[in-house]
Amino acid sequence: MQYSILAEAFEKMESTRKRLELTQHLVELFEKTPHDVISKITYLLQGKLRPDFEGIELGVAEKLAMRAISKSSGIAIKKIEDEYNKGGDLGHAAAKILEQKTQTTFLVENITVERVYETLF
Repeated sequence: MQYSILAEAFEKMESTRKRLELTQHLVELFEKTPHDVISKITYLLQGKLRPDFEGIELGVAEKLAMRAISKSSGIAIKKIEDEYNKGGDLGHAAAKILEQKTQTTFLVENITVERVYETLF
């Protein structure tokens, strides 16, 4: 399953606070999800990789995430911190900063949910 489908679902869910709309977005996502990927999607939706009893956590410290964004984008950590402090959401801060950066793509690669999950795990 293409990761872009999951990313689009996350974006739709993030744009609403209405429970019925959230439920509908989840229903649409699960309808598109192959059976062998449903457990991975379910864990990723919860911000997890495995069940709690296995003790594996996904958490990434904010400072580490900021350094990773800085290193991958070439943008100063200070600028990322400033944007983060304005809105309080590191994901939105990264998106806003990266929108301003011009990017040249030499190779387009399909990213799948399975690949992202295995990389995180």
